[in-house]
Amino acid sequence: MKAISEQKMSGDTGTRRRVLFFLAVSAAFVLIFVFNVLTPMMTDDLFYAKTVSEASSIGELFAQEYEQYMTWTGRSVCHMILRFFLLTDKMVFNVANSLAFVFLTLLIYWNVERRKAYDMPLYLLVNLLLWMFGVVFRQTVLWETGACNYLWGSVLILSFVTLYRHGLERERLAGGVKHPGLWAVLLPLLGVLAGWCNENSSGGGLLMVLLCLGFYVYEQKKTENRPRVWKPWMVTGILGNLAGLAFMVLAPGNAIRSQAQPEEEHSGLVGYLARFQKITLAVEENFLILLIIGLLLFLIIYYQKKSWKALWGCSRNGLLWAFVFLATCYVLVLTPEPQHRAYFGAGVFLTVAVAQFFTDVSDKEAIFASLKTGLVSVLLLIMFFTYMESGTDLGRIWREYNERDVYLAQKAAEGVRDVTVPMLRPDFETKYSDGYNSDIQEDPGYWINVAYASYYGFDSVSGVPREGWTEY
Repeated sequence: MKAISEQKMSGDTGTRRRVLFFLAVSAAFVLIFVFNVLTPMMTDDLFYAKTVSEASSIGELFAQEYEQYMTWTGRSVCHMILRFFLLTDKMVFNVANSLAFVFLTLLIYWNVERRKAYDMPLYLLVNLLLWMFGVVFRQTVLWETGACNYLWGSVLILSFVTLYRHGLERERLAGGVKHPGLWAVLLPLLGVLAGWCNENSSGGGLLMVLLCLGFYVYEQKKTENRPRVWKPWMVTGILGNLAGLAFMVLAPGNAIRSQAQPEEEHSGLVGYLARFQKITLAVEENFLILLIIGLLLFLIIYYQKKSWKALWGCSRNGLLWAFVFLATCYVLVLTPEPQHRAYFGAGVFLTVAVAQFFTDVSDKEAIFASLKTGLVSVLLLIMFFTYMESGTDLGRIWREYNERDVYLAQKAAEGVRDVTVPMLRPDFETKYSDGYNSDIQEDPGYWINVAYASYYGFDSVSGVPREGWTEY
């Protein structure tokens, strides 16, 4: 009777953990969906929406992207995702983008080894790290053009890495994947998409796959009476990923775009050293707190394991992701002036590493269990107040954008050629909105003003301070 009772209690606990986990995933969707809804179309969204509206068929959309591939950038997969979303109502993007963000949180969670079943603290930590330390979150997750380039690109990259790692795990522990022929055909297709997303992040994903494959081969050789086994999908997946990366990097538009870059102050070795220093400063600006959290967790693991060998055996996965993070950052030394949002994929890799170190800290001792619970609790408290305050400011910014868009649409319907509209009030700025960076200026020749004029069909759009505006 006692055994039956214990089994029932264990089953009840498992069910409760599963329900709570699914509730956390649902909450993650709702929270990001609200911020997506409160993020209006901005800047490049308007330019691309105008271009997309001129396409009369799907074929013309691909023709537009081909022209961009030849003249401006090779990130064709992400830009095609954007073009398809711009064919639909913004609410379609809001829902899909929220699902993509939640899927990214799950992909990070799935790449953490030795996690507990339905590990709520770990999943909460992943969400908190993305919300609080996701690089330029307002541009890479919420802004439509940026999200398609960075959030959706990271989802594709991490999907390929996760599936490839799962295949290796199946080969190692379960005698192989089911339907290996299907894997050999479909995995390279996903590999092409993942490689064709973002130069440094796609390269980081490929590096992680190669590292995992290298350790798989090494362990196969090391194991007695177990010959090295290569399956077709292992090769075709990497070849597909390489092909996608090559299509992107070798795009003629990249060469044309690089010529438009401003000339650097230094050249040769000194120039590369200057770029290295800039990247180091960018890593500090974007990741210092996250690196501190990861380092503290790593040091706790070291003192718990008491040797580097034991540490490597426990935390190899976290160390590999940390290495890939550094490689993804510093490969940008090949680029003259990378945007801060180019570090978003590297931040995703670092988040996996920190989440792995969090899991690797043994909580058998009360002090370390308290530390882990305290870390999640403190971050949760900070994020609660940040979300409430930022959500209020987002709502105010959305209201002003919406009022202005309604006014612009009305004036366009009236046939007005030159329009003046108010700029945002200066009081609502938040890290979760790019509204102020994307606001109209007084000069009608400013590129954002030109975007609005092109989108609505005006000759010019000018901005004035919001104070004293009485038209609406």
